[in-house]
Amino acid sequence: MYRLIYFSSPGRAEAIRIVLDISKLSWENVIVDFSGYSEMRDSKKLPWGLLPALETPSGTLSESCAILRYLGDMTYLKIDDEWQSAKVDECLDAISDMSNILTETFRINNIDEKIAARKKLVDSGGKLSNCYDLFCEKLENSKTGWIAGTEKPSIADIKLFSDCFGLVSGNYDGIDTSLLKGRDALLDFHSKISVIPEISSRYEEMQDDPLRWVYCQNAFSNE
Repeated sequence: MYRLIYFSSPGRAEAIRIVLDISKLSWENVIVDFSGYSEMRDSKKLPWGLLPALETPSGTLSESCAILRYLGDMTYLKIDDEWQSAKVDECLDAISDMSNILTETFRINNIDEKIAARKKLVDSGGKLSNCYDLFCEKLENSKTGWIAGTEKPSIADIKLFSDCFGLVSGNYDGIDTSLLKGRDALLDFHSKISVIPEISSRYEEMQDDPLRWVYCQNAFSNE
């Protein structure tokens, strides 16, 4: 039995949840609150004191991208070609860098200041806006439609799907679906990946979920 431990939000664990569904492994989605996380951290149960963490038959694994690589190798997402595998890793790092841009705003307590700071990130020329433009460029230049140019989807595509669309769910004050306006390559990517059977079935009943509606098929059909 595999046990994925994280908070109830999608966050850094949603891509892992998707890959676990794809893997067909027997797994448990363990939800903790901050108190539960603090107890695990203080008792040294987490390899680096961070979540998500994956309990496996071999031990506990931490760091979201490491978990994705570990699980991805058990699925059809595995890329056997060494060069393409390295390009997948490259994309994983780039997507992680994008997600980390928002981290600095969580330290801002005043809501108006927080929204103003995030507005700078998503406005034209802002750091997040530039990342979305770059992802569009990569997708447009991909001969296969997958972010790393692989012949089939990879864990990098799962992470791009999770992180890129998760940011516009409305869960983050100051960021909304306007970040997707004019970025048709990302919207086409969403249409391409959201129909993967394990993904479509996972989110089929979540159209009204305030955090996960963005992963449903046709979520952005009117964009």
